[in-house]
Amino acid sequence: MLAVAVFSLVLAASCVHAQDGPLPIVFTPTFGTLMGGDELVFTAPNITSSGGQVYCRFGVVDQVTVAGVVGPDGLTSCITPVLYEIGRVSFQVSVDGGSTYSYGANFTAVLGMEGVNLVDINSKWQRPIKSATSPLDLAAWRELIKEQLTLTWDRDSFDSASVNVELWGYKEEGSQASWDFMYSVARQVPNTGTYTFRPESTPDSVYHTGKIRVSGFTEQEGVPNIRALWSNVHALAWQFEELFYQDPVTWSTQRCMAWREAEKELPNFVPDMPPCPCTLQQALVDTGRFQLDTGCALSLGSTCTYHPGAVHCVRSIAASPDGAGQQCCYAADGRELFTGDTAGGSTPDRGHVFGAPPYRVPPRVPSYSHWIHDVTTFYYCCLWSDNCDVYFELRPTDDCTRYVPPKAGAVFGDPHVITLDGRSYTFNGLGEYTLLQADDIGLRIQVRTAQVSNAQGELVHATACSSFAMREGASDTVEVRLPRARDTEVPQVLVNGEVVRFDTPVITLSGVYVASVVPSNVTVHFQSGVGVEVRSEGGLLTALVLVPPQLKSKTQGLLGSWNDNPDDDFTTPSGDTVPSTADQMTIYNDFGASWAITSQTSLFVYSAQEEAMYADKHDPDFTPIVNPPALPAESAEGRRMAQICGDNDQCVFDFTATRNEVLAASTRWAHDWYQAVSKDTRKVATCPYVPTPEHGSKVGGPSYVENGAVTIACNEGYTPHPTRTVTCRRDGTWDGVPGTCVASNATTAAVAGGVIGGVAVLCVVIGLLVWRMRDDKESTRSEDYKDDSKKDSTQET
Repeated sequence: MLAVAVFSLVLAASCVHAQDGPLPIVFTPTFGTLMGGDELVFTAPNITSSGGQVYCRFGVVDQVTVAGVVGPDGLTSCITPVLYEIGRVSFQVSVDGGSTYSYGANFTAVLGMEGVNLVDINSKWQRPIKSATSPLDLAAWRELIKEQLTLTWDRDSFDSASVNVELWGYKEEGSQASWDFMYSVARQVPNTGTYTFRPESTPDSVYHTGKIRVSGFTEQEGVPNIRALWSNVHALAWQFEELFYQDPVTWSTQRCMAWREAEKELPNFVPDMPPCPCTLQQALVDTGRFQLDTGCALSLGSTCTYHPGAVHCVRSIAASPDGAGQQCCYAADGRELFTGDTAGGSTPDRGHVFGAPPYRVPPRVPSYSHWIHDVTTFYYCCLWSDNCDVYFELRPTDDCTRYVPPKAGAVFGDPHVITLDGRSYTFNGLGEYTLLQADDIGLRIQVRTAQVSNAQGELVHATACSSFAMREGASDTVEVRLPRARDTEVPQVLVNGEVVRFDTPVITLSGVYVASVVPSNVTVHFQSGVGVEVRSEGGLLTALVLVPPQLKSKTQGLLGSWNDNPDDDFTTPSGDTVPSTADQMTIYNDFGASWAITSQTSLFVYSAQEEAMYADKHDPDFTPIVNPPALPAESAEGRRMAQICGDNDQCVFDFTATRNEVLAASTRWAHDWYQAVSKDTRKVATCPYVPTPEHGSKVGGPSYVENGAVTIACNEGYTPHPTRTVTCRRDGTWDGVPGTCVASNATTAAVAGGVIGGVAVLCVVIGLLVWRMRDDKESTRSEDYKDDSKKDSTQET
């Protein structure tokens, strides 16, 4: 259930100059774990070993101050404290004993970076006695609790010959969150990098979630803010009270039920959850609002421990107003999994896995609130007892009926642009331009182009994308660019001007997340739900921008004004609209060039060469090829172009303009990618959820989207009624009444009763008809009698 995010900064000189504070300081590393224990080394003017006490202060609202140590070489170090927020954290330094803090910068706190490995953490330390789908095995449980536990760490992290091993617990009480020392697991252990022990039960406490800390030996226990390594956060099953080991089911059931009662006192966060994408395909392409769950992802091998039957899960990027997060899981056939159908279904989280601004306050603390409210409780109800129904009742699957897909726009090749309204055009200017902006959220996405070469390496009058820079509001600035050395096709990622390396798939930053599972692909996720996918193909960059529906009618730039009217997509910053029927050079000069950025608005990082090259943000002396001459179809080049491009117009344009086969092939690939994403982001009809029938089950993988079906199977002695299978129609309704399971004798009785009733009705109808016919005959006879009587009377007269 827990996703992990961490990154490393790659610095040319192993340190970074920060300008955010009143005076600059130089420090390294510029990032560290939320749990602290990292040694921060820096220099600053007026710091000497004979000077006053140095203090480091972290944070603005909840400030934490730690003492620094000045070495004889003038290097000062401070140990980072436990923090309860991710992203940029204010870091200030005092050199006069704390009277004034004259130096400052920003330190980046990230999730992850655990330095202590708990061997077999899932099977031994957290001690599940069952899987979410398997029955309890108490015999195996009895054997498990006898096993020893092992932890490992990097012995070179400490200078000392021995270490302390401690257990720290996490708790939330009201508006306060805290990591507290619980007890020493072992003291003065030889620093060999490994330790094995047999755990013992302890008196029950409020701490059911915690971490192991390994630190250099000190006489005092539980000393905060010292050099240390931490383990993963985990459920503390290995040291619970004796009652847990004697009867884990009863013990866990009690806590599961207590949790259910406590949940009733908390706000209902579920209605405010962002809706899940309806299909796996939608979930994979909606990169603005959802990112992969590293605990269950196709690209990471689909190891879905907490969601059996799923192959991929995604998590909402933005937290709800209550700080909650959505999780959506999917089967291999693309359907969303529901907890009413399978233990591997989608479950929302009261605590967003990455926390929620302003952090620090429960349930907004990154990762740890999620563990308290959503993970440990899953162990109570599902893995240590048979009460998954309780958990799923409080964490129900979203049925996706509210989901509206994003809209895609693209830029690729020499550059060809497809606007959010679907208008295609070519703008091959040389410079830096606004690809997309949305003033309501302070979004800026900028693109830089560079001149390209033909097959012989000669520059031609064509360009391609070489870098994208972006920021939303006060978020970190992210730039994705081709490396300057061009010795690799893997794009570089810069955060606030510094190159980053991906140690894990997701980087968690201030107001933005960056993911790179495949080195050639980088995805930038903003809090608003805007996603930017940058891919390198053939040494060329392509960008696909996904925009959520709330930004409709609020966008500008080369990707157009998204309002479902492609005729006004060529709107300039001044509000003038170039006709959609204008020729290419008019579009180039009057629309495309108008979106050149300025030095003041640029988000790019420049080398000295780039600064000179892009002094003019739009090169007025560059004249692109806008109407390349057609190649004879029977010529060798014509046949080669047909082989590469087929009927793709953009590919044909790039081939004829540049004779660059790699560029042309990249263009066709990019256009196909855009078309596939556009198809996957279409609205899909959905039908209401069908509950599992009493005395039966759903079979065959129930699907609630258009053309999906739900089929029920009834237990012995029961029969589906009135239908066994229903299919979801395009209008979002089932083609029949979803069936239930009724007793077979009741069905027979019902059928027999229906037949008897039908016969009775038929007899009544026949009787009425006979009576009517007889009545008609009597009436006729009566009339005939009257006529005869009249005749007789006349004759008598």
